Amino acid sequence: MTAGRDRAPTTVAQSPEDLRLRIKEYLVETLAHLFKYNGLISIGVSGGSMPKIICDALKSIENLEWKRIRLFMVDERFVPLTDPDSNYGQYLSHLPAEYHQYIVPVEMMETTTKTALQYEVTLKASLCPEQIGRLPRFDILFLGIGPDGHTCSLFPGHRLLKADTLSWVIAIDDSPKPPSKRVTLTLAVLNAAKNVAFIATGDDKATVVKSILERDPQYPCSLVRPFNNKLRFFLDKGSASKL
Repeated sequence: MTAGRDRAPTTVAQSPEDLRLRIKEYLVETLAHLFKYNGLISIGVSGGSMPKIICDALKSIENLEWKRIRLFMVDERFVPLTDPDSNYGQYLSHLPAEYHQYIVPVEMMETTTKTALQYEVTLKASLCPEQIGRLPRFDILFLGIGPDGHTCSLFPGHRLLKADTLSWVIAIDDSPKPPSKRVTLTLAVLNAAKNVAFIATGDDKATVVKSILERDPQYPCSLVRPFNNKLRFFLDKGSASKL
């Protein structure tokens, strides 16, 4: 379903199983193209309800070339790996141990600033060398939508949205949503990706999803506009209820 001439392609799933199937189909189609031209495929993933959705979709793809895939966290909370708020920990828990080697870790350092710097070093060592200028080109990014319109750990009205930085990863110590300490990819990195897909579920996001699809600039999600315009939205009936 695509509504509105200027609206990004938007799929509304009728059930959780249908949502997983639609995301699986998107992955199969996108990966088929990427596998033709790339060595390793870089996929950035979000937390919240997304680990189960993405992991179930990946596990359902027959004969997936896992050795050519790397999963990266688009943001991470400054918490121990065993904490339920750890995005990396959630992906480890939702994928069999045999696939853990394909999930790139976020190493927690003494501070969020050092953690951001270390994760950027990890990204530069792990990502394929393709870049736009000084920015990395993730092959696929799966981004979430918060009820306040935030994505990754980029929040409405926060100073980091306007930060003039060449960094790939930045630290945030005053997140309005707990936990307060986090690291996140920058908006510039998100917009340099080859393919970006937002996933949103729940009635509580219906109003903000409508505004984001109408590109209301007060929401960080609305500021995600990939250079090549390959942007998709995957919604459930609840989050799409006001479209």
